[in-house]
Amino acid sequence: MTLARPWLSATAAAAAAGVLALAPVTRADAQQPAGPAGVAASLACPPPGGLTISRTGREIVASMEGALSGDVSASGDATLHRFGVYDLDRHGNWELTKQIAYRTETGNRIPEVQAYGHDSLLVEEAAFSTTAGNSEELYAVANINAAPDVSNVANLSLAPAKDVVAKRLVANLVGCPTLGAPSRETQANPLLDNYEGMTIIGGPGLAGVSLISDDNFSATQFTRVLNLLVKLP
Repeated sequence: MTLARPWLSATAAAAAAGVLALAPVTRADAQQPAGPAGVAASLACPPPGGLTISRTGREIVASMEGALSGDVSASGDATLHRFGVYDLDRHGNWELTKQIAYRTETGNRIPEVQAYGHDSLLVEEAAFSTTAGNSEELYAVANINAAPDVSNVANLSLAPAKDVVAKRLVANLVGCPTLGAPSRETQANPLLDNYEGMTIIGGPGLAGVSLISDDNFSATQFTRVLNLLVKLP
């Protein structure tokens, strides 16, 4: 499947300064995430749900928050997501060089990804229900440079399992200490909220991970910054 190209653009100087400019969609075949009753859900595609730059400053990974409609199986399985990998060319422009297939847990979306180490990713998976509240898990994906390129796979639900990157659970926020946090809505852990931003200091090994929540201007939610110590592979 072809993603929008260019999907994002930035000069080398802007990238070094941490500034990336999102470009408009230029291809009609950049399909929207699947939603209820076949309507595109309000998930970032494009722009991507998560965006991170490697520590070398020469590679960007953009994640899809929801599954593209063309990657949903006939039975409705929407767990397969595409990550776009962009490399900096000799002219200082970003070029989409490969796509990576990633499978979430059922019902989860991907609010954010962060690069760490040489070529590893920390992926934030999240979900919400009115009966259990928010859930958040962090998964590590190693060696993305060696991951299969699925750019020419029209429907990820038909791709062999070997085309999907392996992941490792490194943190489940529902199991964190509550730290005396208040909550205005039903939560399995009152510390939980709509965490959608993430950054990493360190890794591989013991790393500091900070998450920030989006309260959606809701009176029942909090804006929180949660700092974790996580062991990254």
